[in-house]
Amino acid sequence: MLGHTGKIRSVTFGVLLAMGSSGISVSGALANTDTLETKRQALFQRMLQQPDNLNLAFSYATLSVRVGDLEGAVSTLERMLIFSPGLARLQLELGILYYRLGNFDTSQSYFKAALSGENTSSVIRLRAEEYLELVEKRLKRFRVSTKSFFGLRWQSNANSGPADRSVILNGLPVTLGVNTKKKSGFGAVATSRIHMEYDLESQGDKLELDYVDYATLQFGQSRLNATVSEVTFGPAFNLARFEIDDTFASVYAIVNGAMLNQKAYFGSLGIGTRLVTQPNRNMQIAFKGEYRRQWFDQTRQRPLAKDRNGNEFRGIGQIRYRFSPDLRGIFSTRVSRRDRRRDYYDYWEFGGYAQFDWNFDPDGMSKEKPWTLSTSAGYLRRDYDAPDPAVSATRKQNDDEYWVGGKLRVPLTKKWAIMPKAEYRQVNSNNPIRDYKAFTATIGVEYRR
Repeated sequence: MLGHTGKIRSVTFGVLLAMGSSGISVSGALANTDTLETKRQALFQRMLQQPDNLNLAFSYATLSVRVGDLEGAVSTLERMLIFSPGLARLQLELGILYYRLGNFDTSQSYFKAALSGENTSSVIRLRAEEYLELVEKRLKRFRVSTKSFFGLRWQSNANSGPADRSVILNGLPVTLGVNTKKKSGFGAVATSRIHMEYDLESQGDKLELDYVDYATLQFGQSRLNATVSEVTFGPAFNLARFEIDDTFASVYAIVNGAMLNQKAYFGSLGIGTRLVTQPNRNMQIAFKGEYRRQWFDQTRQRPLAKDRNGNEFRGIGQIRYRFSPDLRGIFSTRVSRRDRRRDYYDYWEFGGYAQFDWNFDPDGMSKEKPWTLSTSAGYLRRDYDAPDPAVSATRKQNDDEYWVGGKLRVPLTKKWAIMPKAEYRQVNSNNPIRDYKAFTATIGVEYRR
């Protein structure tokens, strides 16, 4: 038995390399499916003649996965457990296969078995814990996750104003109002994100609801107090029914609104569609397209607000990639189009950002609650369709916006953490009123569940 165990360990490592670092891939059949199937059948005949040949068994399991016969791979790996009961690597791979087959109870038992081993490596333990968390969520028909942040912040330019009150508009010197020039100040900020899922028990389909809000309270500058909220709701369809694994297509309604200084600022209704796929355990790719119809509230303080009424179209692409168990990256790009009542409010916008999250243990004793250091940088370009007659009769506005930021998440408990943040943002615009620089420092607490 010990001889078999040693052979299984070495063969397992070789086969897993052949299958890819993500474990046993089930993304579908390859282009040369017929050739693979021919090889697989030949291996099956050899297995019948040599049932104790572990190399043949693992080669057969590998090919079974690649041609989409997950059940064949499962039966082969389970037979291997007879020769080496308790081998964590085998238990992990069986758990992954059963998870992707939708048998979450059996998947859960294998992940727990892999975690129970005294000699289970940290890499296997991490993957088993990640999948076990996913399984436990899947076993619940209704699932809720939340993330909230509450903090105090200081801004060098709280009103995003220009550095000087004296500017040139339409070729003439103009002195801006005292509230237009940049002002520093302290304030409070709160953000929340709630995600709800309801399993329709129909081939993995589900209903999804997302709620996001952002609120600020500016000390001494109440006119800048703002609240923005958005709700999206709709079904997400599992494309496994079309042999496209680990992929969901969604369609959803959008309701969005904002308040400024405790008064209605704008509201919008829209519709969106989203495609999310996970080619392997390290990568997730998402595409999103949205349309919004937006209405602005006109008041005595904003007598021309309705000139901004109109349509907005957005396209967003994002890749999330895990470089290692402790380092992850997010890479996002976007393009949007705004069509307003007045053409000098119409513009194209494009750009993107990158973010890296690094988990680390500062004292070698916090592996269960690692700290997370995040850094990000981004760029946006805006090109307007027509000159704004209040600024220039001939020159169209264009903006280049840059930012860099960082934050440190220091966990207090499993759900609570302290989080300091810092960001520098700069907008270079040929409209002097929109040209500004700002530095923001924030300290607060985060709650996750």
